[in-house]
Amino acid sequence: MVGLSVMTHLIRMRPMLFVHWSACSYSTSHNCGHSEDVFLQCGGEGFTLMDENLNTNTNSGLLLYYGGTVCDDSFDQNAADAICSAMGFSGVNSGYTSGISVLEDFRADRLIALDDVTCGSSYWSACSYSTSHNCGHSEDVFLQCGGYQGFTLMDVYQNTNANSGLLLYYGGTVCDDSFDQNAADAICSAMGFSGINSFYTSGGSVLEDFRANRIITLDEVVCGSSYWNGCSYSTSHDCSHSEDIFLQC
Repeated sequence: MVGLSVMTHLIRMRPMLFVHWSACSYSTSHNCGHSEDVFLQCGGEGFTLMDENLNTNTNSGLLLYYGGTVCDDSFDQNAADAICSAMGFSGVNSGYTSGISVLEDFRADRLIALDDVTCGSSYWSACSYSTSHNCGHSEDVFLQCGGYQGFTLMDVYQNTNANSGLLLYYGGTVCDDSFDQNAADAICSAMGFSGINSFYTSGGSVLEDFRANRIITLDEVVCGSSYWNGCSYSTSHDCSHSEDIFLQC
C-alpha cells in the first residue's frame, strides 16, 4: 500500500508523445536514492473495489485509493460515476453508500487516503480531492459500478446469479422494517430485472447458518415509487435475522 506521505508526492501522469517502449531511452546505472523510487498505477487512477471476501476483481464493494479508504465527505453521484468510469466500468447507474459494517477489521487497519471528492461531471478529470481528511472509517465509501446498486440475490445453494432468494446488500442482509411492494419493485429494477410482479417475504429457516454470520446492512427501506432513486434507507438497524428479506424478481 502506498502511504499518505508518499501519495502526497505522486504526480498525475500526463499522456506521453510516444506510447511505445521502443521510443524510450534509459540507463542501468544511477545516482539515485530510494526516496526517488517510482510508484506506478496503470489505468483506474489508483482506485480498486474490494468485496466482503477481500476479492478485488469485482464491480462492487469497499472503495480503495492506493490501498486506503475513501471518505464520503462531498461524495455524490457524479463522483461515483466518474470513479466507475476511471476503473473501466460504464459509469452508468452506479451506486454508493457509506456507514455499513462490512470489512470493519480490514478498514480499521487502513489509512483514509482520500477525502472531499468533488466532481463537476462524471469524468475523473473534472474532479478535485484532498489526500488529508477529517473522517472516521464509519464514513468509508462503498461503491457499485454497473447498475446493481449493491444488491444481489442468493438462492438455497448460495448461488448469486439468481432472480430470487435471500436479498443481500453489499454482502449483508436487508431487514423487513417498512419494506413494501414499491421497495421490492425498485430493488428488482436496480438489479436489472423488469421490476414488474416482484414478490417478497421474510422470516423462515432458509440459509439460517449463512444468515447468522452476516451483518444486517440495510433497514427502513422506504420507496416513494418503483425506482431506487426514489428510496430512502438506514444502514443502522434494530432487527434480527428473522426479519431478513427474501425477494423474487
